[in-house]
Amino acid sequence: MKLMHTSRYPVPGAARYILLVFLMVLIGGISAPCLGGEDDTADEGTVSVQSRFELDEIVVTASKVEEPVAKIPRNVTVITAEDIAEAPSNNIIDLLGREVGLNVRSLQGTDRQAVIDIRGMGATAGSNVVVLVDGVKMNSPDLSGPDLSSISLDQIERIEIIRGSGGVLYGDGAVGGVVNIVTKKGTLRTEVKASASYGSYNTFDTWASVRGGHKDLSYSLNGAYHDSDGYRENGGLKRGDVAGALDYHLGDSVTFNLAGSHHVDEYGMPGPVSIDVVDSESDRVKSHSPDDGGETEDNRVSLGLEFESESLGYLKMVRGYRSRENSFIIGYSPIIEKEDQISTIDESGKTFLLTYDKSYALFSRKHSLMLGVDHYFIDYIREELPTGPRKNSRTDNLGFFVNNRWSLTEDLLFQLGYRGNRYEGRYRTDKLLEFPEGKRWVNGEEETTDWYNDAWDLGLTYSPSKEVNLFASYATSFRIPNVDELAVAEDDLTPQKGYHLDAGGRFRFMEKLEFTITLFNLVIEDEIYYSDVNKNYDDSTVRRGIEANVKYHLAQSFFVWGNYTYTDARFADKDTVVPLVPQNMGSAGLEWRIVDPLSLSLTGTYVGSRYDGNENESVLTHYSKLDPYQVFDTRATYLYGKFKLFAGMNNMFDEMYSTVAYSEAYYPMPGRNVYAGVAWSL
Repeated sequence: MKLMHTSRYPVPGAARYILLVFLMVLIGGISAPCLGGEDDTADEGTVSVQSRFELDEIVVTASKVEEPVAKIPRNVTVITAEDIAEAPSNNIIDLLGREVGLNVRSLQGTDRQAVIDIRGMGATAGSNVVVLVDGVKMNSPDLSGPDLSSISLDQIERIEIIRGSGGVLYGDGAVGGVVNIVTKKGTLRTEVKASASYGSYNTFDTWASVRGGHKDLSYSLNGAYHDSDGYRENGGLKRGDVAGALDYHLGDSVTFNLAGSHHVDEYGMPGPVSIDVVDSESDRVKSHSPDDGGETEDNRVSLGLEFESESLGYLKMVRGYRSRENSFIIGYSPIIEKEDQISTIDESGKTFLLTYDKSYALFSRKHSLMLGVDHYFIDYIREELPTGPRKNSRTDNLGFFVNNRWSLTEDLLFQLGYRGNRYEGRYRTDKLLEFPEGKRWVNGEEETTDWYNDAWDLGLTYSPSKEVNLFASYATSFRIPNVDELAVAEDDLTPQKGYHLDAGGRFRFMEKLEFTITLFNLVIEDEIYYSDVNKNYDDSTVRRGIEANVKYHLAQSFFVWGNYTYTDARFADKDTVVPLVPQNMGSAGLEWRIVDPLSLSLTGTYVGSRYDGNENESVLTHYSKLDPYQVFDTRATYLYGKFKLFAGMNNMFDEMYSTVAYSEAYYPMPGRNVYAGVAWSL
């Protein structure tokens, strides 16, 4: 496929960003009196003003039980299904990349295996941010991190983001933050939806879903298919997904759950380009590895039980199973048979989660106690061909936690939590050796690990009125080395330990505007980092910053938002900067229902310059810094009966940018691209 590029928009990048924000404010100020009229009451089928504000949302991530954000001593964001429907996003990664404090990196220019970085974790973000689907971890035991491309946007009821430590409730790896994706459940009334779209790079997207119920049984079933040639040569991605869930309600107190998903994909890996051609429209789309690529099959099943009683409390139990098979070729050579170059990953895992929450009265006030146990067992084998090695591991991760929340006064809540975690691992690295009869694997010496880690969490929330909510917390976290890190590591490689301090507030004004600000300080000792031999940093790392977020309903039909994040990530003693962490990030957007059937959304995201991923922590002068970038996306939708017509444009100004580089080898992101489609609902 021949890729055609249009000319650059003449306005300089920074000026475009400032101009857009100015126009948003100007349009909003002029239009506010006439956009909503005198009556801002929500019409049937529209989103109410209050539903867009965090102080009214209900989340699960922070405490594993439903509760208002105002009780959580953290910076929390909830993205609802209504938000997703209005946003100009084609996948979860694009959606998350606009949220305050979240930085997204991609090696392939797609959402497959893209990394979400929260609070400046840098190159280790894939192992320092926990991603959950309905409370069950998606993180893999290797360096690949969670793959969010397996979840279609229509499948999502809401996405909950909690920034900072989640060590007490979620254990290993919950350092930068936790992202919990809550999928849609069955409904009382049958609901059928379908969508299809086509766009640049010969990209075809389609999905369909059906939800409903009968008496005590409810169900949800959805399927999705994506096929794209990709922005670059050998940058194509095909994937298919099927997911379903059943809920059986036994009376008012007991619910049985069954959920499963099947994901397959086939993808190319175009590899990096040099710094000399990264800004060339013609050369940046080329691939020096046209035969590299892979395919994946990922299956998940979970069974659950929920029991809720006013007198006995709330109990939730989940048993989950996962199998993942990934075959791939990196560094294809024409002088070796193709089948002798196919590396494989075979992963199987079991999960058990048990949470019990009970409210109780003491000194005439209502308090709550939560107890929980979680267990993760993973069997992992990775064969790297044509030369090896083969990595074998079995890991057993068992944790228990207790979390108590006391209501000191009507407005003041105090939280104290503790986790104990036992980790046992068995690892073996095998060599592929040549014998007279051919190559075969020779087992290496087995090594074992046995670590005990713990985490603490203390938090305060103070809500003197429904318009003001203040919070502060001190917490610890830990991360255990993953199997890739342990395969080639120094003998004294150990888990890292984090110490978190957060303080902030959420403020609402006149039921139309909400503002959130958070200050954070994170110190990590023995931070694990990637190199030829994986090790712990000798120096502690310190991350300090500010997260600010504003939402403003100028009228029922006009909504604007913006956020800004400042992150200073440094090595404490050397005073050098952690690579791949932008110091400044910001996003802004608007949603405008121009007339009743027609709406428009527009977003802009700015990410500042970052140091190259292979910079040395001692002296940051080896490689050029990554340039800052700004990307703008827009989408228009038109409702016509049961149909919704939509069209959008991503990267409107055709910005040439990369989210990541190692040793000045850059991974380009897509240029300007468009799409259009139709959705139908019954």
